[in-house]
Amino acid sequence: MKNLFLLATLTLGMACNNSKKEKAPGTGDTDTTTSPTENNTPASNNAAPSAGSASVMYSVADTARNLAGSVLVQKDKDKLSPGNDYLAVVTTNGSDGESFVLNFLFALKPGSYPVVGLSFTRNNQVFGGILGGKTRITNYKVNLTQCEDLGSNNLGGHKWKISGSVDEEVTIEAMAIMKMDKTHPADIKLNKIRFENLSFDDNWEEMLNKAMNK
Repeated sequence: MKNLFLLATLTLGMACNNSKKEKAPGTGDTDTTTSPTENNTPASNNAAPSAGSASVMYSVADTARNLAGSVLVQKDKDKLSPGNDYLAVVTTNGSDGESFVLNFLFALKPGSYPVVGLSFTRNNQVFGGILGGKTRITNYKVNLTQCEDLGSNNLGGHKWKISGSVDEEVTIEAMAIMKMDKTHPADIKLNKIRFENLSFDDNWEEMLNKAMNK
């Protein structure tokens, strides 16, 4: 089991190193995207975030989590859902190697939008693709209750704040490589998924490219 987990971890490391030139994440176990940067990096412990701060909440095995969170947003190059031009990658990290990633497509307004990727890890268990994997529309929906334009970011775009939820239980299948270990659970279920006050820049990719060209 340890060897399998090390291989999965190595895959994650390689994926992150190549992230600048690969596709956005989704529900499979292949392609990855770049990780959130600057003030979008979530905390790596179980301390509850302060009121009004960026946070992600969910329950697993009837145990609630309330963690600092972040969101990375970029244009959906695959155009999986016409009119929903943006791909959001919501991430949070807890203690004991636990992390959760939720990917969904959306427009810059409140509404119901398709989930296109889910992943969850804890200790030596990996469910879903690395950072979500290859984008694919699922049967789950995100109810985006807030999408607020915070004004110019003084870098050619606007900064936004979003909040929302997945109002149903989700099932995340284990990665295929993890299923080689017969003791690894086939899937895991999460419910009561919510995120609040996550901020992003709508021209993040442009900002990144300018920074790389300097």
